[in-house]
Amino acid sequence: MLRNKWIGLVFASLLTLGMLAGCGGEAKDNSAKEAAVQSSTQTSSEGSGQAANPAGALKFTHAWGETELSEPAKKVVTLDFSFIDTMVALGVMPVGNAGVSESRIPEYLQDQITSDVVDVGERKAPNLEVIESVGPDLILASQDRHNMIKNELQAITSTIALDDNSYEEILSNMDLIAKAVGKEEEAAKIRADLEKKVAEAKQQITGNPKVLVVGLFDDEFAVWLKDSFVGSLLTDIGVDYPLQGEKSEVEGKGEVVNMTLERLSEINPDYIFIYGDELDKYKDNPLFKQMTSVKNQHMIRVDRNIWSRGRGPIAANKILDEAISQLTGKSAQK
Repeated sequence: MLRNKWIGLVFASLLTLGMLAGCGGEAKDNSAKEAAVQSSTQTSSEGSGQAANPAGALKFTHAWGETELSEPAKKVVTLDFSFIDTMVALGVMPVGNAGVSESRIPEYLQDQITSDVVDVGERKAPNLEVIESVGPDLILASQDRHNMIKNELQAITSTIALDDNSYEEILSNMDLIAKAVGKEEEAAKIRADLEKKVAEAKQQITGNPKVLVVGLFDDEFAVWLKDSFVGSLLTDIGVDYPLQGEKSEVEGKGEVVNMTLERLSEINPDYIFIYGDELDKYKDNPLFKQMTSVKNQHMIRVDRNIWSRGRGPIAANKILDEAISQLTGKSAQK
């Protein structure tokens, strides 16, 4: 009897130990599972955080390398006319702008400026302290003109350097700037409207007129090349723009060839759009008087800030309007 009782107690003890061991193992398994879930959740969270940054970043490849913005820029400094032209076209006012001589902001843009824009000096030598003082989150610089101060500009804030030699470059720049300031839909509309105007102009202009754009300074004619901004724009509307070749070495930035009146008279275009010095001193010159553009009163004076310095979508629209009007006798379609 006692022996059976003892055997029962041993069996009960062993059963209890087994149950405790099982509970401990289950607890350990549960702890391991919880740790694994927690680790997996943390890894997933960290992974999604790492993915969020690249997804939200705006990356731009440009003449000086790569620039990244964490969000669209809100305070932009423009260091050339083509950039302020593009910004205004997109409906974004820069906080600072570099001007040229007396043209701090081009006259053709002044009625569209809706906020105060700080003058940051001359575009060929902007004032770095003033630029920094306006607290920009983006600077738009000229690839060549501002290369000497590249490091200083980049030390202030994110900087994008662009060239603006041709009409196609201007459109590409507009798309890039629009992305940088969150105005891509506006840029798409501007591009579509310009393309429509160019297509309509091609249909209106007949006879393949020969056209040049010229600046006159100190008895020297600076004639824009075919692959320049204004030359490529006019070529797109179907005119014969005859001047090609290597540009002259000139102060500042310009895709031009300097030539004498004799050379210009040899090219003898049907139309000349001209800015700069007055033409009075040539009125009795036989070469000048015999030029087709002079005889047909197609020597047309234009605004230098639009036809030479502008180089943006607003300038392009104004150039097209004036050129189409002069070449067809009709107003361009708005």
